[in-house]
Amino acid sequence: MPMIDLLGVRGDGPTALAECDVCIVGTGPAGATLAQELSATRLRVTVLESGDGERSEPADRLNDIENVGRPRVPDQWSVRNRIVGGSSHTWGGRCAPFDEIDYQQRSWVPGSGWPFGPEEMEPYLDRTTSHLGLAVGTGFSDESFWSIAGRTPPAARADPSLLRSFFWQFSRDEEESYPFEYVRFGRSLARRLGPDVTLVTGATVLRVLPSEPGDAVSAVEYVAPDGHRRTLRTGTVVLATGGIENARILLSSDSTSPAGLGNDHDQVGRYLMDHPRGPVGSFDVAASHELLKRLGRYNVRGHLFRAGLRLSPEVQQAEGLLNCAAWLGEELGPDDPWDALRRFIQRKPALPADALALAKGVPLFVRGLRDYFVDRNGIPRRFQAVTLLAMVEQRPDPESRITLGERRDAFGIRLPRVDWRIHPDEVRTMRRTAEIVGQQLVAMGFPAPTPAAWVLEGGDLPASFVDVAHPTGTTRMSVDPRQGVVDSDGQVHGVRGLYVTGSSVFPTVGHCNPTQMIVAMAIRLADHLKAKAVPVTTLTTRGGPVPARRAEPATVLVTGGTGRIGQVVVADLLERGYLVRCTTSRASLPEPVPGLEWRSVDFMTAAAGDYDDLVHGCSAVLHLAAEIGKQDRMPTVNGLATRLLAGAAERAGVEAFVYTSTVSVYGSGRARTMTEDAPTLTVEDDVPGEYLAMDYVRTYGRTKLAGERAISEVAERTRYTVLRPTVVVDEQGLAAIQDWSRSKRVLAAHRHAHHVYVRDVSDALVWAMERSLRGSGEAGSGEAGSVETFNVSEDHLAAPTHAAFLRKAFDATGDPRFKVPVVPGAVDWLHDIVRFRQPTLRNPLWRMRFPADKLAEAGFRARYGMRRAEAGALELLRQQHRPPLVDRPDDLVLVSAGQRDGT
Repeated sequence: MPMIDLLGVRGDGPTALAECDVCIVGTGPAGATLAQELSATRLRVTVLESGDGERSEPADRLNDIENVGRPRVPDQWSVRNRIVGGSSHTWGGRCAPFDEIDYQQRSWVPGSGWPFGPEEMEPYLDRTTSHLGLAVGTGFSDESFWSIAGRTPPAARADPSLLRSFFWQFSRDEEESYPFEYVRFGRSLARRLGPDVTLVTGATVLRVLPSEPGDAVSAVEYVAPDGHRRTLRTGTVVLATGGIENARILLSSDSTSPAGLGNDHDQVGRYLMDHPRGPVGSFDVAASHELLKRLGRYNVRGHLFRAGLRLSPEVQQAEGLLNCAAWLGEELGPDDPWDALRRFIQRKPALPADALALAKGVPLFVRGLRDYFVDRNGIPRRFQAVTLLAMVEQRPDPESRITLGERRDAFGIRLPRVDWRIHPDEVRTMRRTAEIVGQQLVAMGFPAPTPAAWVLEGGDLPASFVDVAHPTGTTRMSVDPRQGVVDSDGQVHGVRGLYVTGSSVFPTVGHCNPTQMIVAMAIRLADHLKAKAVPVTTLTTRGGPVPARRAEPATVLVTGGTGRIGQVVVADLLERGYLVRCTTSRASLPEPVPGLEWRSVDFMTAAAGDYDDLVHGCSAVLHLAAEIGKQDRMPTVNGLATRLLAGAAERAGVEAFVYTSTVSVYGSGRARTMTEDAPTLTVEDDVPGEYLAMDYVRTYGRTKLAGERAISEVAERTRYTVLRPTVVVDEQGLAAIQDWSRSKRVLAAHRHAHHVYVRDVSDALVWAMERSLRGSGEAGSGEAGSVETFNVSEDHLAAPTHAAFLRKAFDATGDPRFKVPVVPGAVDWLHDIVRFRQPTLRNPLWRMRFPADKLAEAGFRARYGMRRAEAGALELLRQQHRPPLVDRPDDLVLVSAGQRDGT
């Protein structure tokens, strides 16, 4: 990633400062995520950051505001960070998705309602895990948490018609020495960006410059610390500078409209919301131990979650309340040993106080070991106060707003005038939340909180309830341009190519911290921009330049087109406008459709000339066809046929060849984590001890690996990608668990399912193909004859076991077939050793993990995720519910990425 610090640049500087395909303004969670998602797409992206790598006083002063509303935090650094990484420098790491009610249009909340519902956001929330260091992206904030955590739900629960459980998840940066450090986007940004992304620091954007009619973006004007102004030409600008600055830049962009860009209906800056937050009660510290365990922190595989309570949708509607949540606030004592330990780890101890705190904290450390490793809770701390905190959403109010003041900053730009308002609805909701939580805690067997004085007296919020760095709504989404600033894609109404991302586009603020939603919205916008934008680049190979965009549709050969994956891939390619030539081993060909040509081919008997005819005129080959069941056919179909097809592709000048392999090539590894460079099976000889599996499964893995090796030996001019999916499933495949024998369900329930959704595998295939056709810009990736290998999985997600899905299926249908005991994994392992007569220290596949980190680093992001597949499967089960079938013996095997297509 090129990086330019304007402190050291004279004049207009490098060409990267003159023109780009996409300009991103800001490097906070929204801007940094968007830049990472657009990396490795061959779009020329320039990221402009006003700050530098370190905090500076001149940059801080650019955050000055004129406050004319409710008092705000005096030190803006605590809520707004003008620095690489933005406000992730001071955030608290709390993440959660919005509730379903937050998206709805509520009659008692004027201005509520999003242009889409929670189902639209789920796949993007799932993709936030790698950006925020989360264990899971969705499904953890309600009672589903107990399943994810592998815990039995507590018996004492609140009345669900009044309160619902809520869980927040804390970000974790696994690269930091302190195990609970939050992700700070500035630390890893340079490493996560590819060569087509240029980061410019010390670049303060003054205004967006539209085309002459004012209906499209043409450039942005920005200024260096020395006052030198520059113009960056671009057709796409994304403002990602926060709820205050996004509105300020639009209002300041007045070259064609005195009111500012996107402000034809006087909507820019309106509907400013934040989160009124503060104590509504307090507890006796000495009597709070059990309460702190129940509503405290939980450790799930090294990731911390915090439990709390939120108002139910029923009570919100019945009493006209806003959404609100409550949790325990713990005030650490000055002698907390864990804080002292952290300072020692960071080599910044306060001596001798920290040494004394460590010595006195030995009993707490001992208790902490049990709490953390055995009970899997958060570590116990030494508190001097325990309070009941509440945080409430705000009613959207057009008079709570950002405008431009009369004072100007160092570069002559008018300061934002902030008129933030709090309403009786928020105050009433917080008081009512305190009352309900107090009553329900007593009913659950816990001590009641002592209500705060303002709650008892029915007064207004204390002055200490100031903004909490969550400015929201000032460029809100709307279908009607008269009701907001951006459309559902984040594009400013009436200004083509101008986008806004971040919490400023939220129509409502919900009750929870906005960062995970901000990152999810940035991922969603990135997908939109990747689908919409066309880079003007070429790929240079040994055979000469290859244009990134063709005048006519490219023809793609898909082998195995009638298989589980093939059917989805063919549909995806046709939808994208490709011409498709498709093979099947079936004697009768499917009905023809426009753009799709069928060929009947048996790769067991096909001659060399047949392969040349297949690839003639094709720009790319997606090789999915494979033999799964018949061992005698596997060497020819999976190995030799792959070699012959790749050879024909080389002779025909095919640019991209994607081969669908399988994680079965790893066999039963000695290690539990199988990255792409892990040891694989022996191809030349069948070594039963390498794989605890049926003979045909082991042969399948060996012959698919033979196909991989054939590609490496043939590769010369074509660019190859090898994908190794885990267990590829669709909705019908997931629902088929109802037909398993009872013994199979019981024995396999504990197993890691290794499922990956067929639609995401299809997307990965098309992504890899398009990446090869245009080149990714990474070192060596544009060279002809290269071979890249990627795992395709969702193995990073928490507890994707068969048991987890069985529980969901039972809840959905009540069918007793789905209610099975879970045997310990050791029993299953011993069963396999006896079954295959292979005593070994190797891991069965259900113990192994196949991370897709390399694929994510290359730029691929799954659009759907297994949550989408499971939702569809559960709906099928509801519709197809029938009496239990007669148990029958069956074998459980792990075979992936092939299609029973007869090939």
